Amino acid sequence: MTQGYFLWPESRVLRAIVSAPKLPSVDKVERKLREMFPSGYPVICSSGRSAIVLSLVASNMSRSDFVGVFPYASHCVLDAVSRVATPLAGPTSTTAALRLVYHQWGFVQEKCLPSNSIEDCVDTLCVPGASLFPGGGRFEIWSLPKILGTTSGGVLWCRDARTAEAIRILRNERGGGISPWLLRLFAKHYPKAYYYWQGVEGNFGYVSCLQTGEYLHAFQNWENVVSDRLKKIDVIWPYAIKTLQKPIDRLPSVIPMPLYLPENTLKEIGVISGYRTFEMVNDKGVHSMEKVAPIPIHQDVPVNWLEKLVKGISKCNG
Repeated sequence: MTQGYFLWPESRVLRAIVSAPKLPSVDKVERKLREMFPSGYPVICSSGRSAIVLSLVASNMSRSDFVGVFPYASHCVLDAVSRVATPLAGPTSTTAALRLVYHQWGFVQEKCLPSNSIEDCVDTLCVPGASLFPGGGRFEIWSLPKILGTTSGGVLWCRDARTAEAIRILRNERGGGISPWLLRLFAKHYPKAYYYWQGVEGNFGYVSCLQTGEYLHAFQNWENVVSDRLKKIDVIWPYAIKTLQKPIDRLPSVIPMPLYLPENTLKEIGVISGYRTFEMVNDKGVHSMEKVAPIPIHQDVPVNWLEKLVKGISKCNG
């Protein structure tokens, strides 16, 4: 049976368990991130969705405030926004008081955002030293499972140290830690547990020292993941949507490709997500939606699998 690959890497529970006894402090993890990316101030959170909630609270949002969200926003995003404010989708979403903008799969969708915007970069793999806040927003959010394949973890990047410290205090007061994390680990063997975790996660944000060992372990492999990702971009880039700019220091997890192959053929060769919708924003700020074949290039995907895919595309379009 052909090995299949989804849009993001699989988490490694064994790595999390082996790394847990290291017990580094949250402060140590944040200092390491600050060394790698000095243009922002990181706040470690338990997940990307808890980072969304914390950023909205820090932005003084409430139920009466509308937060613009992107087309096809996932349930977890809508749920996170709804815990604090009211999500607004569709053509009017750009008129909301605050916007949550998704730089889909790692591609920067908009570069001139209002200064209070939240940039959802959950699946962007940044090269160490890369500039943060590519659209000019106030916050940037990462999901460590989607970037590094960890079992938990998110990063809420802030522009200034004072805001970051205020959010750390809020995160610590909200609690969380080991109990929600164990629930998420348990979901690997009992899938229904994921829904219980999903129901409580947005209320928390704190991480325990049992989780932080996994983060530091994953950070040690960051350069290797970047090197691997750059090689895969070179392999598949000639077949990417032509209007995209080739990424340099903000690397995607997926390359959107025109519909060279039928959807059932994609699934047969291992692209288990099938076709997806990709949001395009042109130089004039006009948004459009395009159906694409999302080709995963994250660390779980072998280079030789991509090379076989490319040969298959060449034959079909020979």
